[in-house]
Amino acid sequence: MKTHLILLFLLIVAPVLGQEAELVPFLDGEQWGYANYEGEVLIEAEYDRVWPFYAGAGKVMKDQFYGMIDAEGRIMVPLTLEGMGKWHEDMITFSLNAKQGYYDSRGIRVVAAQYAEAGDFSGGMAAVRENRMFGYINKEGHLKIPMKYMAAAGFSNGMARVSQKKRYGFVDIYGEQVVKPVYEYAGKYTQGFAPVKVRDKYGYLDKDGRMAIKAEYEEVKAFGRGLAPVKRDGKWGYIDAEGETVIPFEFDEAEAFLNEYTPVKKNGAWGYIDEYAYAITEFEYEEAAPYSEGFARVKQGGKYGFIDDIGRGSIPCSYEYAGDFHEGLALFREGGLSGFINSSGEVVIPAKYSSADPAFQNGIVSVERDGRRFWINKAGVEFWR
Repeated sequence: MKTHLILLFLLIVAPVLGQEAELVPFLDGEQWGYANYEGEVLIEAEYDRVWPFYAGAGKVMKDQFYGMIDAEGRIMVPLTLEGMGKWHEDMITFSLNAKQGYYDSRGIRVVAAQYAEAGDFSGGMAAVRENRMFGYINKEGHLKIPMKYMAAAGFSNGMARVSQKKRYGFVDIYGEQVVKPVYEYAGKYTQGFAPVKVRDKYGYLDKDGRMAIKAEYEEVKAFGRGLAPVKRDGKWGYIDAEGETVIPFEFDEAEAFLNEYTPVKKNGAWGYIDEYAYAITEFEYEEAAPYSEGFARVKQGGKYGFIDDIGRGSIPCSYEYAGDFHEGLALFREGGLSGFINSSGEVVIPAKYSSADPAFQNGIVSVERDGRRFWINKAGVEFWR
């Protein structure tokens, strides 16, 4: 029978922006169940631990065993599993008898527990290990790339980093060895380029595995918006896809262009530039983070605040700590406690939690108070009784 959860309201419930969780984990004493966003109990608390639903499936744990339930509380996967991983591309790893396999979000066991190690799916493929060697399977469980690598990473831009004898190369989703494992280091492909290390210097491969940008840099980072930060003679600058210097080597530190502006450090202080090297702020910050949802987190005078997308200090640096904006809210800490503010700097959820996860996901976030960990929504409603 459905009941209503007695909720503690931190605020008067207001309209909530962004996607809402379909079911929210709630704590009743020491047991967990699920409620809807309005606080109506849909699945009674009978589990030792639960996780937010994903695509209609809820991962639950009881008596140290894991399984899955649907939105009506019906068992999809019996609670007999030794462990379960995280969802990636509608697939989740599970452990049974010290082996690993995969379920999909319909609760169908796609791959039996047969591998010594099973990685997350990316690009429709997952790295798996038998004995000491790795290969790749697809979502039907078919082995598409043979077990012949000592290490294997996930796919990015259609390529995956693999290793043999402590050297690195790349394979594509068809199993073709695009780059032989000959490099001392290799990073993942981003915008068609992958950083590699040759004789203690770094350069970039293109999508065909050719050395597109000569290995002549002390350090390099990922491409973003057609530019990559690289270090030469102790200073950072930016090159384009042709390897041409487009922003001079004058920075102490530099980050990849994830957005229109990126943080860089000059003469011991951080500021922000655009892709034409125009400084949109002064170099005056002790810390500077990439932009998220139109705001960048900065530190000045030992306190944290935010600047907007034209470099103005829209939220003063007055917090002990602040996180990035996600789903319209950002974590802040005051007096050693955590709460959340909106993009206008207004306190939406007061600082009363000893800890909180850094970002809302689908309208909910996990917090802790008085030794009890539970979930709240973006209106500040606490899901516990």
